Amino acid sequence: MHRANASVLLGLGLLACASGGGGARGHGAALGWSLGGEAHVFVADDRFARDFYRELTGSGRLQDTLAERPLIAVEPRAVRGATVLSARGAAPARLTLVRFHAAEACGARDLVTELVLAFPPGSGAGRITPPSHVTVVALLDVPPFTSSARPQGALLSRVNALELVRQVAQRAETHGTLLSSFTLDPDKAADAGEVITVSKGRYAVGFRARFLVGGDDTLLVTGVALTDTGARDLRWVMRPVRSRLTNGMMSSGSGASRYSLRGAVAGEGSGMLLVLDEIADVSPRDSRATAVDPETGHVVAAQPLALRCP
Repeated sequence: MHRANASVLLGLGLLACASGGGGARGHGAALGWSLGGEAHVFVADDRFARDFYRELTGSGRLQDTLAERPLIAVEPRAVRGATVLSARGAAPARLTLVRFHAAEACGARDLVTELVLAFPPGSGAGRITPPSHVTVVALLDVPPFTSSARPQGALLSRVNALELVRQVAQRAETHGTLLSSFTLDPDKAADAGEVITVSKGRYAVGFRARFLVGGDDTLLVTGVALTDTGARDLRWVMRPVRSRLTNGMMSSGSGASRYSLRGAVAGEGSGMLLVLDEIADVSPRDSRATAVDPETGHVVAAQPLALRCP
């Protein structure tokens, strides 16, 4: 996935903090979802929105204009391509519309840029074009490439998947005692985990586990790992995070999050990106959905988890 990784990493400064220099041009990555023959991906960042609006319109008055109406739609004058990654593979797309949403209009503190990407018609495109209502990652200004990755649900039996979650959690906290058995449920806050097949005999495992440590302290330990079936050859994608629980809740001074493994999208060659929710229980507005390169642990795209645009 080397070429795809280079493309998205070049765009991290642009999308995450709108790095100085170059405006909105260049490579970038954004998270979103598919709808029929389109993908809608989102960037929640003031500077990105201002720079992209100036690039498209020549005007630097985006925030003044949004103060008059909370949504502005702009059609790009020049053709701009993208590659949209889903569980089916890497599909070519074309930027057809950009919508700029005022701060707070989508539930995010920042201005939100919505990019509408259309998939070209054709018999061959159907095999890799994502179906409706699935998570996608768009690589902006990246030519189409070949992907043989086909992320899929755990091929392990339920019993073996639960045992693998337990083994990975125990590797994260060797001195504590697990307080409960696990379920396979990405929506459960504790005592739960997920397993996704990434290659033959290799799995991505996310978990949220409660441990009793030191006699009477309860910790919530969470992380994401790549491992084999016996959790022997294990490498952390998101290193374990430990939070002390009081009456089952994280303390108000804790800045820790918990990780939920939501799926994966294809990358170049046989690579893929993992889709994670990073949930901040103490400060819910800091929760975010992310696409992570499992080989490096780099977050290549992110957006607020509560993002909802009208």
